[in-house]
Amino acid sequence: MDRTTDPRVRRSRALVITTTLALLAERGVAGTTIEAVAERSGVAKTTIYRHWEGQGALVLDAFDSVRRPPVDPDTGTLRGDLLDLVTGLAAALSEGPAAGLMFALIDAAERDPQLAALHRREADARHAVILRAVERGIGRGELPADTDPAEVLDELAGPLFYRRAVSGAAVDRGFAERIVARVLAAHAVRAG
Repeated sequence: MDRTTDPRVRRSRALVITTTLALLAERGVAGTTIEAVAERSGVAKTTIYRHWEGQGALVLDAFDSVRRPPVDPDTGTLRGDLLDLVTGLAAALSEGPAAGLMFALIDAAERDPQLAALHRREADARHAVILRAVERGIGRGELPADTDPAEVLDELAGPLFYRRAVSGAAVDRGFAERIVARVLAAHAVRAG
């Protein structure tokens, strides 16, 4: 029987990935060792090493298992697009496994070139959808032609990350909506 179709192999791989995700969210990459995964999951270290060459490969697979392509809304208005995107980011920072994983990846990217590359790819993909929304808004005249889309991105995402990582306050839908309203007001087309 092929190892990849053996139900026992699939179950143990899934258990290892699930355990790795939990440890990443709790302890970060440094605390997610093969030994810690084996201890918590009950899967033997030798079995883990049979499927992953080491901690780095396991961590990359775990991140890949929860990776979702960014949604690229086109609601017809900049406000609608940004509300979809920023409330989605707020939820990602607050709910489910992605919340802790995002910060674990940011931290690990400072020391590990493979994780830095993964972080850069993920960030670039997510930034691209916001930048496209802002560019569409500029094209429709909802923002001045000289608006810097990267600056708008920073103004939208920065407060959410600060609030989640530094102040520890809630990053909820209401907060996301207020950020979108403030950024749009700050960049509104002025009557001349």
